[in-house]
Amino acid sequence: MNIKPLVFLLALAMSIPVLSWGQNTDGTTKKTDLGVSIQAYPAGFIPTINLEHFLGEDTSLLFRLGGNFTDRQDFSDVNVSEEGEGFGGSVGYRKHFPSGKGSFIAGLNLDIWSLNIDWTDDFQESPSGPVTRISGSTYILVLQPWLEGGYFLPIKNTKSQIGLTLGFGREINVITSGDEVAQGFIGSISLQYQFSL
Repeated sequence: MNIKPLVFLLALAMSIPVLSWGQNTDGTTKKTDLGVSIQAYPAGFIPTINLEHFLGEDTSLLFRLGGNFTDRQDFSDVNVSEEGEGFGGSVGYRKHFPSGKGSFIAGLNLDIWSLNIDWTDDFQESPSGPVTRISGSTYILVLQPWLEGGYFLPIKNTKSQIGLTLGFGREINVITSGDEVAQGFIGSISLQYQFSL
């Protein structure tokens, strides 16, 4: 699979805030938030820098850039162990629902991760033969569509807010260079901080 179309689509999606920067049709300035997040899932964590650009009063586009660090321990059904890291980002769409002092959010995201995975596995040539521990390294390009939901609360006397979200999606290895490594459904929790520019 050619990676150039994926890179082009990501770059195009990330240019949307720049193209739509400025004012709403009613003359009010569009809001843009900058922030950081730490997303944890059973087999790793993802620190990111985030840019959320509001298209209107209650809709926004979310862009993230960061790293993905994984230690799949015994979660893999393919190998005995899998560890690795890489970089990537995501594009998302959020809907905001004001409630109390803050707001609930619901979103749809698409992540792209470029990962190098070091793996170990047991190899047995015959049922009664000796077990040999083997190891290797595999490169994967992962597409990860996922849904999120959570709540953001403003921090008093500042232009910032803190949020907690839950996510559910699926890792799909669209490019694999080397032996097969795990992919599948994934759940996560994310702590986010952002402030208005």
